[in-house]
Amino acid sequence: MCNFVKILYVVSRPLEINTSSSIRNRATIQGLLDNGCDVDLITTAADPNHNSYDSNLALDRVNTTYLELSGVQSVLRTGRRLKFLGKIRNLVYKIATKFELYDNLKGVANQAEHVNIDDTSYDLVISSSDPKSSHLFVYKLFEIGVLKNTKWKQIWGDPFYSDITSTKKWNKGKIKKEERKLLNYASSVIYVSPLTLESQKSIFPEYSDKMKFVPIPYNARVEYPVVNETEKLSLLYSGDYMSSVRDIRPLYDAICDSNDAITICGGSDINLKPLSNVKIYPRISVDEVKKLEENADVLIHLSNKSGSQIPGKIYQFSGTNKYVLFILDGDSQKLSDFFSKYNRFIFCENNKESISRALSQIKKDNYKNTRFIIEDFSPKEVSKTLINS
Repeated sequence: MCNFVKILYVVSRPLEINTSSSIRNRATIQGLLDNGCDVDLITTAADPNHNSYDSNLALDRVNTTYLELSGVQSVLRTGRRLKFLGKIRNLVYKIATKFELYDNLKGVANQAEHVNIDDTSYDLVISSSDPKSSHLFVYKLFEIGVLKNTKWKQIWGDPFYSDITSTKKWNKGKIKKEERKLLNYASSVIYVSPLTLESQKSIFPEYSDKMKFVPIPYNARVEYPVVNETEKLSLLYSGDYMSSVRDIRPLYDAICDSNDAITICGGSDINLKPLSNVKIYPRISVDEVKKLEENADVLIHLSNKSGSQIPGKIYQFSGTNKYVLFILDGDSQKLSDFFSKYNRFIFCENNKESISRALSQIKKDNYKNTRFIIEDFSPKEVSKTLINS
């Protein structure tokens, strides 16, 4: 049973925009509901013209308040509706993201003084990034006195100052100052990577006592029929693979020189050549990913090249009983130390030879005991840990 009966959940990006953080937020809210909590959501209205809009990510049983959009987001939404404004929209987006510390939804913080919130109405407020403007909105509620005594939990999908995906390295000093400001009012600060928790405690030691690790819940529990494939494996990599963050080349090369097949779907700044056994797609909907997942023998988790952040896909894959190939990169020892305790994943290094060896071992049925669902990552269990942390 939920210790907090009434919860206000704040995320500035609509759940219907198909990103890993939206999937995480959706699963977290569902877990809170499964634990008997009453959840109100504050967010922004989804734009059906957005190229990542996915109506299947919407949630029922949640009373939702929509914040008004202004500034950059207003221009972007108009540009998506009026196609001839596309070039102007792209230019505005590039300029805004280059010089803004936060994301382009930062303007929602200006709505803090206009929302009708009673400080005694909620047992707990949860804000969740990304986007990080979610935290800024709740910070404003405390700053102007709308909230005073309500406990505030922050969930950080990615850190601010040490985010490896950030393009704002020119302004790191201001970002660190801004992050410290946000951490100040929080009752507890949740990180979804144990490596990030360790790093954040070192960067902000004054707030280390209220920092905790809570894993990401999987969005769906799916137990597929077990098929033993020994001749040819079908692999799936679903996720972005920007060259500055992840190196997909060794995986691509390993499959090109094998009789196995792979489907790769996600955004990237590199062009991989499709082959007879290699299919390449851009980012696709959750339902489309599930169809590909159903037909795959092996799901691929590709670690980041550096930093403490862990791609959320590893938690989503844990809700299935498919083989999961965990390709190590970056701080590989700490990653393998943490995840090996589950006896669920097949580890290899991010080079062609190690990947090929791992696939060969799968074909020999040496990892048949790894095909099970990790119940600790279910929405109900993770949300129980979150609210009790």
